[in-house]
Amino acid sequence: MKNRVIKFVAVSVLAVNVSACGYLFGDQGLFPSKADDYKTSKEEPLLSLPEGVTSSHIEEVYAIPGVVNAYVSPVEFEAPRPQPLMAATAADTVRIQKLGEEAWALVNVAPGQLWPQVRSFLTSVNWPVAAVDPQAGIIETQYLPLKNDEREARFRLRVERGVQRGTSELHVVHMYRAVEDTWPAVSDDFTIESDVLQSIAQYIANSTEEASVSMIADRSISGEGKMRTIDVSADETYLELELPFDRAWASLQVGLEKAGFAIDDLNRSEGTYYVTYKGENAEEESGWFGWLFSDDENPLVGQAFTVTLQSVSDDLQAIRLNPLTPSEIPERGQPMLMSMIKGNIN
Repeated sequence: MKNRVIKFVAVSVLAVNVSACGYLFGDQGLFPSKADDYKTSKEEPLLSLPEGVTSSHIEEVYAIPGVVNAYVSPVEFEAPRPQPLMAATAADTVRIQKLGEEAWALVNVAPGQLWPQVRSFLTSVNWPVAAVDPQAGIIETQYLPLKNDEREARFRLRVERGVQRGTSELHVVHMYRAVEDTWPAVSDDFTIESDVLQSIAQYIANSTEEASVSMIADRSISGEGKMRTIDVSADETYLELELPFDRAWASLQVGLEKAGFAIDDLNRSEGTYYVTYKGENAEEESGWFGWLFSDDENPLVGQAFTVTLQSVSDDLQAIRLNPLTPSEIPERGQPMLMSMIKGNIN
């Protein structure tokens, strides 16, 4: 009899708990869920401020970008898959890039995420910090004693946007103590710079903690990347790349090869690559052009093009692709090839 009473009480308590959950937290409960409120929310008018109060500090936290390309095809076709933000492989979180006596770390996270990781590295190695500017993405250390070196040195770490959206670049400048205490344009010792850069990159790659985000650095440094697509017309686009010519030239060569182009010839003084499109990676189940053509043969394969890199300013280059036989290029073929090149430049 006693056991039956205990079971009855247990079942009763469970029933009360279940019904109480519905009574308190259900759609009709005292504390209804707010998860679906956005479905019925309405857009309210802008905040009205009193006369004399400025609104310069009020802005959208997550601004919605406008539609750049509103082209509508005059013929029917299957909707394409969303284009990847970065067509090149993103398996490696951190990669060291080098061009001559310049090196930097390419990190596949936004600057707002990279910034706290760099700060965490400096804390882990007990490097005292002299100056921090999250809006400019710069951290400067105090002078430090170096191993097997009588001279003291300090370092300047700079986080900036990567070429691709959602990526970052980390640059390091090394400086020995000198009479003129001003930062040099390039490191006093490239070997030491490379060692420090490699150490920070390894720290970031080995980090298993959930990355935090610096809102100040994210809003100041992050953006759409250093590359933009400029639509001239429905069938013609070109790219703007915020890099010096030397680095843009080298990055374009890698991007062309990864995008499926064979480089037949080049003229660096004229900023021109002569290429032939060989097709997409055969390992991909469905290519970028799979939706565009009804037959199995891509008419762009085997077509010859010129790709030009023209300086708009010292740190801004324009990339254009022109077919040698324009009449053989299908609708939207040139913009899609430019999209592939854009996704593979870093």
